[in-house]
Amino acid sequence: MSRAARIGYGAFLPLLAIAVLAFAAVVLLWDLLWTPIAWLGRRATADRAPAARDASIVVLTWNGIGYLRELMPTLHTAVGRCPGDHEVIVVDNGSDDGTAEWLAREHAWARVVRLPENRFFIRGNRAGVAAASRDLLVFLNNDMRVEPDFLVELLQPFDAPDVFAVTSRIEMAGERPETGLARCFVKHGELRFVHVPGQSADDGAPVLWAGGGSSAFDRSKHDAIGGFEALYEPCYVEDVSLSWQAWRRGWRCVYAHRSVVHHAHRGTSQKVFGREGVERLDWRNRELFFVRSVTDPLLVLQHALFFAWNLRKRARQRGVPIGVGVRAALATVPRLPLALWLRARDRRYYRSSTSTVLARNALP
Repeated sequence: MSRAARIGYGAFLPLLAIAVLAFAAVVLLWDLLWTPIAWLGRRATADRAPAARDASIVVLTWNGIGYLRELMPTLHTAVGRCPGDHEVIVVDNGSDDGTAEWLAREHAWARVVRLPENRFFIRGNRAGVAAASRDLLVFLNNDMRVEPDFLVELLQPFDAPDVFAVTSRIEMAGERPETGLARCFVKHGELRFVHVPGQSADDGAPVLWAGGGSSAFDRSKHDAIGGFEALYEPCYVEDVSLSWQAWRRGWRCVYAHRSVVHHAHRGTSQKVFGREGVERLDWRNRELFFVRSVTDPLLVLQHALFFAWNLRKRARQRGVPIGVGVRAALATVPRLPLALWLRARDRRYYRSSTSTVLARNALP
């Protein structure tokens, strides 16, 4: 990015900050108007364990035959070691590398759902869910390898009626930006999502979100919330939002330390969107998540007051031009009406406040 462009984006920040403050006032007024409607229309949420611990394992892939060569043999072993009637569904997201033909030849035990074009993460996984028939949904990224007892350990906690999702321990070569033990803290009005190292003693510990590429979900609860939402298309933060909604309904997301996956971080997405594109999508969707989900008035105001400061800081930390953050913020605008509608619609189901969810998932 040229120096002139950087100056231009920097000069735009004060206007953006004012607009964000004005929008925060709109959000608070919206909440005030909807509060009596939410209370009058309150709905009970059922706490029931799945009838059976049978899983539909959905693997989404796009031109990922190299990754699948690593994943599929290990997944076959894991499924074979886990009691139950499980199915594996590979969603071929418009690949042109011969994925479907290779699967039919080498791994006929897996069912293939072929899509005519790349529908990316959210719509691709929704196609897998539509084909699934079991009481539990397991989402696996294609750039994974799983340990033999991955599935056995992942499904055990679902005996508890309030468990919504269980997430695996993530191992990665070198630095581990992901561990599976996902937590959160608040700083300058911003939710900071982090992964902390886990130990075997952490089995059953709460996680703020169950990762959309390494976790199991109670199908009935997943469907009650609506699954991965179109608000976040094509990808990123959809799993955080889904898990947050579960926490707000009084359900839990937990960590399974002995369920182990090995992950090549963002192995597919960077090929599709490029590094700055990935950062922009992630950034945009974090802001949409805040509007859609965070209903604490003080936190809403803090987020707006520190917005420009946080935008600059994130750009420095990520090593990307500030224009990436500005464009991400502007890209939220067409989706804000949907975010506000979802925010209002789901308040009638809530049993836990924003502060309670954050406290349950604070850093140790």
